[in-house]
Amino acid sequence: MSEQKRKRSWWKWLLSLTVLALLTPVIVLLVFKASTENAWEQYEAAWHSRDPFSVSHYLPAHVPKSQNLAFHPLFENLEKSGSPAHTWFASFRANPACPGAQDDFRANPATMQRSDLSKIASVALLDSKKERVAELVRLNQPVSDQLDQLSEALAQRPHYHVPHPWHDAFLLLETESSGLQILSAAHGYLLRATLNLHSENPSGAAADITSSLRLSSAVGQDPLLMNLLAECKLRSLALSALWDGLAGNSWNEENLRKLGKELSTIPPARDRLLKVIRVSRAQVLGLIDRLQDFSTGGGSGKAPALTRCFLAANRLSYCRDLQECILAPGGKLAQQATRSGIRHYEERLQSRAQGLSKYINAPSLMMAPVFSGPFSSILESDGAILAARWAIEIELHRVIHGSYPPTLEDLTPTAVKTRGAAGTKGQKVVYQLKKDGTPVISIEWPAGTGPAKDTVWSYPTSNP
Repeated sequence: MSEQKRKRSWWKWLLSLTVLALLTPVIVLLVFKASTENAWEQYEAAWHSRDPFSVSHYLPAHVPKSQNLAFHPLFENLEKSGSPAHTWFASFRANPACPGAQDDFRANPATMQRSDLSKIASVALLDSKKERVAELVRLNQPVSDQLDQLSEALAQRPHYHVPHPWHDAFLLLETESSGLQILSAAHGYLLRATLNLHSENPSGAAADITSSLRLSSAVGQDPLLMNLLAECKLRSLALSALWDGLAGNSWNEENLRKLGKELSTIPPARDRLLKVIRVSRAQVLGLIDRLQDFSTGGGSGKAPALTRCFLAANRLSYCRDLQECILAPGGKLAQQATRSGIRHYEERLQSRAQGLSKYINAPSLMMAPVFSGPFSSILESDGAILAARWAIEIELHRVIHGSYPPTLEDLTPTAVKTRGAAGTKGQKVVYQLKKDGTPVISIEWPAGTGPAKDTVWSYPTSNP
């Protein structure tokens, strides 16, 4: 009798387990359906009445006018020609200490030759460097007073959001736009930082670099492409004075430590500066490729002005030495930097600085005055444009893989593979990795049409 009960109980358990196994998928589907319907209802409630393509969903948090630099008396109605703000910023272009191309000045004393100052008679006639610098400081005094006012405004209002409608935001790229007016002020910071470095006033140069970085951080807060472009350009201007200043001086470990500590206190340096160098670089390079692809469809082999602008702005890609030797992740000083490493760093910088007057190499390419008029560029040669793009790509390959590619075939999948365009207008662009690991990109010209061999990008190997 007990054996029959056990058999009957076993069948009951088996039947229960079978029913449960059959019902489990049904229960899971019902729960999934209920959660999906709930999520869809929440989505409809939040987005049904909105345009998913509206830029308003991506706007930054509202900033009161009292904190918005765009509503400061120096900036108000800057986008309107003839306004007091427009006239005030336009006066930066009339700086008697820096007529014409303002990017021609370098913070490296070795590159400040008399030929660079030939447009200023009162400076060119002076013999000693100290007298020339003093004369430039005197000529720059009116602009210096304006820069002090701008620095004070930046300290009071750290945010900048353009007041004109978003669909008109491309005004920032026009010749007389607010973006280019602000760029003129950044040139003023660059020149004064350069003069401070020549006058052995590093603290004054650091203050101007800080103000320029703060200006770039404010301009880059709006989520628009032209804001990213302007931010990259402003940062490259700020760092160019620092770059050449480092190249033109003999730095010991203690001085570098002080400089790194001062840089790490700049608000953008903790996160945004390193983010631009590490993260945004790949995105901007990808955008360069797309713009270049667009330009080829129109029958013209020359990169559009916007592409050349990005190429110039991405001088930040070559600030990896600064990042490795001075700044560690988070904006802190790299304590592990040794004296030998710093000496090697100085030698590489000096080697690059010496090439500025002889070659159109990658560092000087990244300082191209692309916003002059508004998008004229020194990249007039198709071969130079292609070489610059190759230089950026092989540098990106080194960052990812730890070494330069032996050939262009070994570039990363995202790299520019436009080797078919290597011969443009008779020019031949050649890439070579020397036995010592030095990458060289050259432009070879047909006989009688240019130099026998124009080295575009070459510098000693880097083993950080």
